[in-house]
Amino acid sequence: MLILFLIITPIILWIASVFMLLDWGGFLKFFIANGILVLAYVGILIYGKSIWEHDEYGLGFLVRLGVCLNTHVLIVFIFAIFKNKSNTCNQ
Repeated sequence: MLILFLIITPIILWIASVFMLLDWGGFLKFFIANGILVLAYVGILIYGKSIWEHDEYGLGFLVRLGVCLNTHVLIVFIFAIFKNKSNTCNQ
């Protein structure tokens, strides 16, 4: 159940962030920049030299990837809340 929660929650937060930022003029640039940033995260985690010891089953990699992506989605969601709040105040 916890694994399902950890997978579903970031997806819901990401969708909510997209809907909150759709009216923003810089949405497309922001979306592309975040896509590049996520690809960089994944690329560094996959191909970068690990500072951790040998990860025989790859579970450490999965945890690091999950933490990285979940943190990114949470930061973008908080940004979307503040950006949406400022857009509604200015109208």
